[in-house]
Amino acid sequence: MAGLELYGTPLYVISVFLLLLTAVRAMVPDNRASNLFRTIEVFIVFLAIVLASYYISNRPFDMEGDTEVYINFYNDFNSGLENPFQTFEPGFIGVVSFFGFLGLSYQCFFFFVAFMFLWSYYLLLKVVFGSSSGWVLPAFGFLLFYPFFFSLTANIIRQGFALCFVNFALVCCVRNYWRRGLVFSLLATLFHKSSLVYFPFVLFRKQIMGVGVFGVVVFWVLVSLASYFKVFSLLVSMLFELLSGYGLSINYTDVDNIDYLTGFRWDFWAFSSFSIILLIVLKLLERDRKSETYIFYICAFLSCLHIAMFDVAYNDRFGIYAWIFYPLEIGYVIRLACASLATGKQPKEAGNENVFL
Repeated sequence: MAGLELYGTPLYVISVFLLLLTAVRAMVPDNRASNLFRTIEVFIVFLAIVLASYYISNRPFDMEGDTEVYINFYNDFNSGLENPFQTFEPGFIGVVSFFGFLGLSYQCFFFFVAFMFLWSYYLLLKVVFGSSSGWVLPAFGFLLFYPFFFSLTANIIRQGFALCFVNFALVCCVRNYWRRGLVFSLLATLFHKSSLVYFPFVLFRKQIMGVGVFGVVVFWVLVSLASYFKVFSLLVSMLFELLSGYGLSINYTDVDNIDYLTGFRWDFWAFSSFSIILLIVLKLLERDRKSETYIFYICAFLSCLHIAMFDVAYNDRFGIYAWIFYPLEIGYVIRLACASLATGKQPKEAGNENVFL
């Protein structure tokens, strides 16, 4: 995979230390060493984030994707030329202007985006798993080499930067700071308009939490059937035509002049449907609904949104909103399964005797 070629030996060495620390924590589940483990963990994670951000920020100019577009935009915009991308969000343009005002190169900007995304995701993992859980490191290590992490920080960086604020919003939601979550979810739209899809899930949190797993599965089946039989294709065409009548330009309407496959695709459907499977497994393993498992419901509904938008150009930009949390979800489900097999109970909270669970 091209993304793996971005990384050098130092990051792979640090990744080995991440796994080594995970193994040590599993074999030495002693609260007396928890503070030491936390200190070492933060140091190793910080170093891994710095190294990964460094390699991504120095990626080749001609890397496949939008890297060249963003580099040219950064250089042209900070050279005083007129903004060639009027559709770019004001928040993103403002950050680019700030880095240009400081006289920093585009590498510094790319470094900042990757660093913020990784750090916000790490904070979300800590909140979901618990500050003393040993499952944070494996999930974070998985994220470092996850293909869609590369997509968000090396190709579609506006969306990646927006997801930094989405991660902060989810952190607030897990901690039941819903008003702060609303603010962060709105801030995300300043960097990529499509991130507005998260706002309703924070605003209507009670209704979302009230939907059972069976209801989500039924909704997923109906959406899948409608997508397969081209129902959404007709609706999307009508909607885009209506918006164009009001003078609104939609980037995803042009499906004839791009090298991109649209329509119902079994591979995209299967990958998005994986979030539904994770939600079902979660329900089987965890009877009590907790605030951190709210993320599973968000991803399940966003996966249905992606399935509904198969006939839209670049629809994977919407699918990635659910896919990016697969490392977190998979780690959480495996953690529950291991705890159930080991003790027949749910994982203990942070600070209890076995910090690995």
